[in-house]
Amino acid sequence: MIPYFNIDLKITIAEKYVFNVAETIHIENSTEKISDIAKVTLPREFKQLQESSSSISIERKRLLDFIKVGDKIKIEAGYDGKLGTEFEGYITRIGAEIPIELECEDEMYQLKKMKTINKTFSNVSLKKFLQEIAPGYEIKTFETQLGKIAFENVTPFMALQEIKSKYPFKFFFRGKVLYAGLSHDFENQEQHEFNLNRNVRKGGDLKYATKEDRKVWVKAISMQKGSSKEITYEFGDKGESERTLHCPLNLNKEQLKQYAEDFIKKLRYDGYGGGFESWCYPRTIAGDSANLTDPNYPDKHRDGIYFINEVITNINASDGIKRKNNITFKIK
Repeated sequence: MIPYFNIDLKITIAEKYVFNVAETIHIENSTEKISDIAKVTLPREFKQLQESSSSISIERKRLLDFIKVGDKIKIEAGYDGKLGTEFEGYITRIGAEIPIELECEDEMYQLKKMKTINKTFSNVSLKKFLQEIAPGYEIKTFETQLGKIAFENVTPFMALQEIKSKYPFKFFFRGKVLYAGLSHDFENQEQHEFNLNRNVRKGGDLKYATKEDRKVWVKAISMQKGSSKEITYEFGDKGESERTLHCPLNLNKEQLKQYAEDFIKKLRYDGYGGGFESWCYPRTIAGDSANLTDPNYPDKHRDGIYFINEVITNINASDGIKRKNNITFKIK
Protein backbone atom coordinates (compact mmCIF):
# COMPACT_ATOMS: atom_id res chain seq x y z
CA MET A 1 0.00 0.00 0.00
CA ILE A 2 1.27 3.50 -0.90
CA PRO A 3 1.31 5.75 2.20
CA TYR A 4 -0.86 8.86 2.09
CA PHE A 5 0.29 12.17 3.50
CA ASN A 6 -1.71 15.32 4.17
CA ILE A 7 -0.11 18.49 2.81
CA ASP A 8 0.04 21.36 5.28
CA LEU A 9 0.80 24.99 4.49
CA LYS A 10 1.55 28.07 6.53
CA ILE A 11 1.96 31.40 4.76
CA THR A 12 2.84 34.19 7.19
CA ILE A 13 2.60 37.81 6.02
CA ALA A 14 3.86 40.88 7.87
CA GLU A 15 4.85 38.49 10.68
CA LYS A 16 1.24 38.36 11.94
CA TYR A 17 -1.29 37.31 9.25
CA VAL A 18 -1.42 33.58 8.51
CA PHE A 19 -2.94 31.73 5.53
CA ASN A 20 -3.21 27.96 5.76
CA VAL A 21 -4.51 27.38 2.23
CA ALA A 22 -3.39 28.28 -1.28
CA GLU A 23 -4.52 27.28 -4.76
CA THR A 24 -0.96 27.09 -6.11
CA ILE A 25 2.56 27.96 -4.98
CA HIS A 26 5.48 28.29 -7.39
CA ILE A 27 9.06 28.91 -6.14
CA GLU A 28 12.26 29.34 -8.17
CA ASN A 29 15.54 28.94 -6.29
CA SER A 30 18.84 29.21 -8.22
CA THR A 31 22.55 29.94 -7.99
CA GLU A 32 22.41 31.40 -11.51
CA LYS A 33 19.72 34.07 -11.00
CA ILE A 34 20.23 37.16 -8.86
CA SER A 35 16.89 36.75 -7.03
CA ASP A 36 14.75 33.83 -5.86
CA ILE A 37 11.07 34.37 -6.58
CA ALA A 38 7.75 32.95 -5.47
CA LYS A 39 4.17 33.23 -6.68
CA VAL A 40 1.21 32.36 -4.46
CA THR A 41 -2.33 32.05 -5.84
CA LEU A 42 -5.03 32.27 -3.18
CA PRO A 43 -8.35 30.38 -3.49
CA ARG A 44 -11.23 32.20 -5.19
CA GLU A 45 -13.49 31.79 -2.17
CA PHE A 46 -10.89 32.79 0.38
CA LYS A 47 -12.70 34.41 3.31
CA GLN A 48 -10.64 33.81 6.46
CA LEU A 49 -7.15 34.57 7.72
CA GLN A 50 -5.49 34.17 11.09
CA GLU A 51 -4.05 37.00 13.13
CA SER A 52 -2.05 35.55 16.03
CA SER A 53 -4.47 33.04 17.59
CA SER A 54 -7.73 34.55 16.36
CA SER A 55 -9.54 34.18 13.05
CA ILE A 56 -10.49 37.25 11.01
CA SER A 57 -13.24 37.32 8.40
CA ILE A 58 -12.29 39.21 5.26
CA GLU A 59 -15.66 38.65 3.56
CA ARG A 60 -16.78 41.92 1.95
CA LYS A 61 -13.34 43.37 2.68
CA ARG A 62 -10.31 43.95 0.51
CA LEU A 63 -7.19 41.87 1.12
CA LEU A 64 -5.25 45.13 0.70
CA ASP A 65 -6.84 46.31 3.95
CA PHE A 66 -4.61 43.75 5.68
CA ILE A 67 -1.49 43.22 3.53
CA LYS A 68 0.57 45.44 1.23
CA VAL A 69 3.50 45.41 -1.16
CA GLY A 70 6.75 45.31 0.81
CA ASP A 71 5.38 43.11 3.60
CA LYS A 72 7.54 40.18 4.68
CA ILE A 73 6.32 36.76 3.59
CA LYS A 74 7.35 33.32 4.79
CA ILE A 75 6.12 30.15 3.09
CA GLU A 76 6.27 26.86 5.01
CA ALA A 77 5.07 23.48 3.76
CA GLY A 78 5.25 19.84 4.69
CA TYR A 79 3.30 16.68 5.46
CA ASP A 80 1.08 15.99 8.46
CA GLY A 81 1.98 19.11 10.38
CA LYS A 82 5.77 18.82 9.93
CA LEU A 83 6.57 22.13 8.26
CA GLY A 84 9.80 23.43 6.76
CA THR A 85 10.63 26.82 5.28
CA GLU A 86 10.32 26.95 1.49
CA PHE A 87 10.73 30.69 0.90
CA GLU A 88 11.36 33.91 2.79
CA GLY A 89 11.17 37.33 1.22
CA TYR A 90 8.86 40.22 0.47
CA ILE A 91 5.65 40.80 -1.49
CA THR A 92 6.46 42.75 -4.66
CA ARG A 93 3.02 42.69 -6.30
CA ILE A 94 -0.57 41.93 -5.32
CA GLY A 95 -2.74 41.07 -8.32
CA ALA A 96 -6.03 42.87 -8.86
CA GLU A 97 -7.83 39.89 -10.41
CA ILE A 98 -9.59 36.91 -8.78
CA PRO A 99 -8.00 34.58 -7.77
CA ILE A 100 -5.50 36.91 -6.12
CA GLU A 101 -1.84 36.34 -6.94
CA LEU A 102 1.02 37.41 -4.69
CA GLU A 103 4.40 37.85 -6.41
CA CYS A 104 7.41 37.76 -4.10
CA GLU A 105 11.17 38.23 -4.14
CA ASP A 106 13.89 37.23 -1.68
CA GLU A 107 16.24 39.51 0.29
CA MET A 108 17.54 41.07 -2.93
CA TYR A 109 14.35 43.17 -2.84
CA GLN A 110 15.80 45.14 0.09
CA LEU A 111 18.87 46.14 -1.96
CA LYS A 112 16.47 47.72 -4.45
CA LYS A 113 14.88 49.85 -1.71
CA MET A 114 18.06 51.10 -0.01
CA LYS A 115 19.35 54.65 -0.42
CA THR A 116 21.26 55.40 -3.60
CA ILE A 117 25.04 55.32 -3.71
CA ASN A 118 27.31 58.16 -4.83
CA LYS A 119 30.81 56.92 -4.26
CA THR A 120 34.14 56.17 -5.88
CA PHE A 121 36.01 53.06 -4.72
CA SER A 122 39.79 53.03 -5.18
CA ASN A 123 41.22 49.59 -5.94
CA VAL A 124 38.54 47.88 -3.83
CA SER A 125 38.19 44.13 -3.25
CA LEU A 126 34.94 42.37 -4.08
CA LYS A 127 34.31 41.58 -0.40
CA LYS A 128 34.95 45.15 0.75
CA PHE A 129 32.71 46.48 -2.01
CA LEU A 130 29.83 44.20 -0.93
CA GLN A 131 30.29 45.14 2.73
CA GLU A 132 30.05 48.81 1.77
CA ILE A 133 26.91 48.61 -0.36
CA ALA A 134 25.08 45.93 1.70
CA PRO A 135 25.84 46.76 5.35
CA GLY A 136 24.38 44.41 7.94
CA TYR A 137 24.56 41.31 5.75
CA GLU A 138 27.00 38.44 6.11
CA ILE A 139 29.13 38.19 2.96
CA LYS A 140 30.54 34.95 1.53
CA THR A 141 32.85 35.38 -1.42
CA PHE A 142 36.40 34.85 -2.63
CA GLU A 143 39.34 37.25 -2.69
CA THR A 144 39.62 39.30 -5.88
CA GLN A 145 40.22 42.95 -6.68
CA LEU A 146 37.81 45.09 -8.70
CA GLY A 147 40.19 48.00 -9.16
CA LYS A 148 38.79 51.52 -9.25
CA ILE A 149 35.02 51.78 -9.70
CA ALA A 150 32.59 54.70 -9.35
CA PHE A 151 28.82 54.87 -8.87
CA GLU A 152 26.50 57.84 -9.19
CA ASN A 153 22.92 57.81 -7.88
CA VAL A 154 22.39 54.02 -8.05
CA THR A 155 20.82 51.62 -5.56
CA PRO A 156 22.91 48.75 -4.16
CA PHE A 157 20.98 46.41 -6.45
CA MET A 158 21.85 48.55 -9.49
CA ALA A 159 25.49 48.55 -8.38
CA LEU A 160 25.44 44.72 -8.30
CA GLN A 161 23.92 44.66 -11.77
CA GLU A 162 26.64 46.99 -13.04
CA ILE A 163 29.41 44.84 -11.57
CA LYS A 164 27.69 41.73 -12.99
CA SER A 165 27.72 43.30 -16.47
CA LYS A 166 31.51 43.84 -16.32
CA TYR A 167 32.67 40.76 -14.41
CA PRO A 168 31.58 37.09 -14.44
CA PHE A 169 30.30 37.07 -10.86
CA LYS A 170 27.06 35.50 -9.65
CA PHE A 171 25.22 37.15 -6.73
CA PHE A 172 22.45 35.57 -4.69
CA PHE A 173 21.04 35.46 -1.16
CA ARG A 174 20.54 32.47 1.12
CA GLY A 175 18.53 33.92 3.97
CA LYS A 176 20.49 36.95 5.18
CA VAL A 177 23.79 35.79 3.64
CA LEU A 178 24.90 37.38 0.36
CA TYR A 179 26.98 35.03 -1.81
CA ALA A 180 29.22 36.18 -4.64
CA GLY A 181 31.50 34.18 -6.87
CA LEU A 182 31.91 32.23 -10.08
CA SER A 183 29.01 29.86 -10.72
CA HIS A 184 31.17 26.76 -11.23
CA ASP A 185 33.22 27.40 -8.08
CA PHE A 186 30.45 27.45 -5.46
CA GLU A 187 30.88 24.70 -2.90
CA ASN A 188 27.91 22.38 -2.48
CA GLN A 189 26.14 22.88 0.85
CA GLU A 190 24.32 19.65 1.76
CA GLN A 191 24.28 16.22 0.12
CA HIS A 192 20.95 14.42 -0.43
CA GLU A 193 20.37 10.75 -1.27
CA PHE A 194 18.24 9.88 -4.32
CA ASN A 195 17.41 6.39 -5.56
CA LEU A 196 15.99 6.44 -9.08
CA ASN A 197 13.60 3.59 -8.21
CA ARG A 198 12.44 4.95 -4.87
CA ASN A 199 12.31 8.72 -4.25
CA VAL A 200 12.53 10.14 -7.78
CA ARG A 201 9.28 10.87 -9.62
CA LYS A 202 8.59 9.77 -13.16
CA GLY A 203 9.16 12.69 -15.50
CA GLY A 204 11.89 15.25 -15.73
CA ASP A 205 14.59 15.25 -18.40
CA LEU A 206 17.39 13.34 -16.67
CA LYS A 207 19.60 11.61 -19.25
CA TYR A 208 22.73 9.47 -19.00
CA ALA A 209 25.64 10.13 -21.36
CA THR A 210 29.29 9.13 -21.60
CA LYS A 211 32.18 11.60 -21.69
CA GLU A 212 32.65 10.74 -25.38
CA ASP A 213 29.07 11.93 -26.00
CA ARG A 214 29.68 15.23 -24.19
CA LYS A 215 31.52 17.25 -26.80
CA VAL A 216 32.19 20.68 -25.35
CA TRP A 217 34.08 23.66 -26.74
CA VAL A 218 35.09 26.33 -24.22
CA LYS A 219 36.34 29.85 -24.81
CA ALA A 220 37.94 30.97 -21.54
CA ILE A 221 38.37 34.68 -20.81
CA SER A 222 40.30 36.43 -18.04
CA MET A 223 39.83 40.20 -17.80
CA GLN A 224 42.93 42.16 -16.83
CA LYS A 225 42.35 44.54 -13.94
CA GLY A 226 42.33 48.25 -14.70
CA SER A 227 41.94 47.88 -18.48
CA SER A 228 39.69 46.51 -21.19
CA LYS A 229 42.35 43.94 -22.12
CA GLU A 230 41.46 40.27 -21.90
CA ILE A 231 43.39 37.03 -22.27
CA THR A 232 41.59 34.15 -24.00
CA TYR A 233 42.14 30.43 -24.40
CA GLU A 234 39.99 28.05 -26.46
CA PHE A 235 39.87 24.36 -25.76
CA GLY A 236 37.76 21.23 -26.31
CA ASP A 237 35.80 19.55 -29.08
CA LYS A 238 33.38 21.29 -31.40
CA GLY A 239 29.94 19.82 -30.89
CA GLU A 240 26.52 20.56 -29.50
CA SER A 241 27.79 22.62 -26.56
CA GLU A 242 29.92 25.74 -26.95
CA ARG A 243 30.43 27.87 -23.86
CA THR A 244 32.13 31.08 -22.87
CA LEU A 245 33.86 30.69 -19.53
CA HIS A 246 34.48 33.87 -17.54
CA CYS A 247 37.45 33.14 -15.27
CA PRO A 248 39.07 34.94 -12.33
CA LEU A 249 40.73 38.27 -13.11
CA ASN A 250 44.39 38.69 -14.05
CA LEU A 251 45.21 35.10 -15.04
CA ASN A 252 48.14 34.74 -17.40
CA LYS A 253 47.96 32.45 -20.46
CA GLU A 254 49.28 29.37 -18.65
CA GLN A 255 47.01 29.88 -15.61
CA LEU A 256 44.02 30.41 -17.90
CA LYS A 257 44.84 27.21 -19.82
CA GLN A 258 44.94 25.18 -16.58
CA TYR A 259 41.72 26.75 -15.30
CA ALA A 260 39.86 26.05 -18.56
CA GLU A 261 41.06 22.44 -18.78
CA ASP A 262 40.12 21.77 -15.15
CA PHE A 263 36.69 23.24 -15.82
CA ILE A 264 36.04 21.21 -18.94
CA LYS A 265 36.71 18.03 -16.96
CA LYS A 266 33.61 18.90 -14.91
CA LEU A 267 31.53 19.01 -18.08
CA ARG A 268 32.90 15.86 -19.74
CA TYR A 269 32.02 12.88 -17.58
CA ASP A 270 30.16 9.58 -17.61
CA GLY A 271 26.90 10.31 -15.84
CA TYR A 272 23.58 12.11 -15.74
CA GLY A 273 22.62 15.56 -16.93
CA GLY A 274 19.39 17.56 -17.00
CA GLY A 275 16.92 17.47 -14.15
CA PHE A 276 14.82 15.09 -12.07
CA GLU A 277 11.63 15.50 -10.07
CA SER A 278 11.17 14.59 -6.41
CA TRP A 279 8.72 15.05 -3.55
CA CYS A 280 8.88 17.35 -0.51
CA TYR A 281 11.68 15.35 1.06
CA PRO A 282 14.58 15.60 0.84
CA ARG A 283 14.24 19.38 1.00
CA THR A 284 16.78 20.46 -1.63
CA ILE A 285 18.02 23.97 -2.35
CA ALA A 286 20.25 25.31 -5.11
CA GLY A 287 23.86 24.82 -4.09
CA ASP A 288 23.23 21.38 -2.60
CA SER A 289 24.33 18.12 -4.20
CA ALA A 290 22.42 14.99 -5.20
CA ASN A 291 23.91 11.52 -4.66
CA LEU A 292 22.09 9.64 -7.43
CA THR A 293 22.01 5.85 -7.36
CA ASP A 294 20.49 3.66 -10.05
CA PRO A 295 19.73 0.14 -8.71
CA ASN A 296 19.05 -1.09 -12.25
CA TYR A 297 22.85 -1.16 -12.71
CA PRO A 298 24.38 -3.23 -9.86
CA ASP A 299 27.94 -2.43 -11.00
CA LYS A 300 27.19 1.20 -9.91
CA HIS A 301 28.70 2.73 -13.04
CA ARG A 302 25.74 5.10 -13.25
CA ASP A 303 25.95 6.28 -9.63
CA GLY A 304 27.40 9.70 -8.87
CA ILE A 305 27.21 12.95 -6.92
CA TYR A 306 25.98 16.00 -8.84
CA PHE A 307 25.80 19.75 -8.18
CA ILE A 308 22.23 21.13 -8.00
CA ASN A 309 22.17 24.63 -9.48
CA GLU A 310 18.38 25.16 -9.51
CA VAL A 311 15.33 23.89 -7.64
CA ILE A 312 11.83 24.70 -8.86
CA THR A 313 9.09 23.83 -6.34
CA ASN A 314 5.40 23.59 -7.21
CA ILE A 315 2.67 22.94 -4.65
CA ASN A 316 -0.88 22.29 -5.87
CA ALA A 317 -3.72 19.79 -5.65
CA SER A 318 -2.63 17.64 -8.60
CA ASP A 319 1.15 17.46 -7.96
CA GLY A 320 1.23 17.74 -4.18
CA ILE A 321 4.70 19.06 -3.30
CA LYS A 322 6.96 18.58 -6.32
CA ARG A 323 10.55 19.68 -6.83
CA LYS A 324 12.45 19.85 -10.12
CA ASN A 325 16.17 19.54 -9.34
CA ASN A 326 18.43 20.68 -12.18
CA ILE A 327 22.05 19.51 -12.14
CA THR A 328 25.04 21.05 -13.94
CA PHE A 329 28.11 18.88 -13.35
CA LYS A 330 29.35 15.76 -11.63
CA ILE A 331 31.24 16.27 -8.38
CA LYS A 332 32.43 12.66 -8.18
